[in-house]
Amino acid sequence: MVAVAAPPRIEGEGTSESTWQHWLGATPCAELSMAQALAPSQRLVVVAPHPDDEVLACGALVALHAARGGEVVFVAVTDGEASHGGLCLQDRRGLALQRREERLRGLARLGIAHPQVHTLALPDGDVQAHGGLLWGWLLWFLRPRDVVVSTWEGDGHPDHDSTGRVTQGACLRMGCRFLAAPVWMWHWAVPADARVPWHRLRRLALDADACGRKQAALSAHVSQLTPRSASLGAVLGRSLLARAAWPHEYFFV
Repeated sequence: MVAVAAPPRIEGEGTSESTWQHWLGATPCAELSMAQALAPSQRLVVVAPHPDDEVLACGALVALHAARGGEVVFVAVTDGEASHGGLCLQDRRGLALQRREERLRGLARLGIAHPQVHTLALPDGDVQAHGGLLWGWLLWFLRPRDVVVSTWEGDGHPDHDSTGRVTQGACLRMGCRFLAAPVWMWHWAVPADARVPWHRLRRLALDADACGRKQAALSAHVSQLTPRSASLGAVLGRSLLARAAWPHEYFFV
């Protein structure tokens, strides 16, 4: 019998910021310029499993494209209502509304005052069971010249994995360019981790304005930055926030 590797677990603080900085600084990584990523005339479509994922995955890319007049469209796969654990139905609905508002405030800080957000409201934590709905919607919505960003299919969070897998498949079907962003991968992986396709990784250099906008946008997601309860800390911990401040964004191509 062939052994099957256990799926990554997201717990604790994860691999440290200093560990990644040392390894990334010593390891060659192909550069991805804005000109290579997408043209000003192309539509950038961001497929986010949860509110805040559009910032964590590619907030600076969004800011750079918007600053040059490019069109950016967001697909909100879930409302992130399950981020705080076992809430009652009313509280889950309230959290979903709060997170929608946080998303809009964050996008405004990226330089998009009137964002195009298509809300699918699939169940948070159960995107895999509803992947057919996401697949059909993307086939209807995407255009061949779009550049599409979503989370990497091996990211380690089930919604990230399912969203990335479905989005990549839809892009292949429609002829779109797909960029897969690692978000939680940096948490559970270690340098030179054999589970990660490092040869496909590209890095996009960011200017100070784009970095600042990304940080400002992330700060809008108050529900994810404050402790969830007396026993549960914030969803976005110190290590993840440190990675979000890097002067590069990374994508698998």
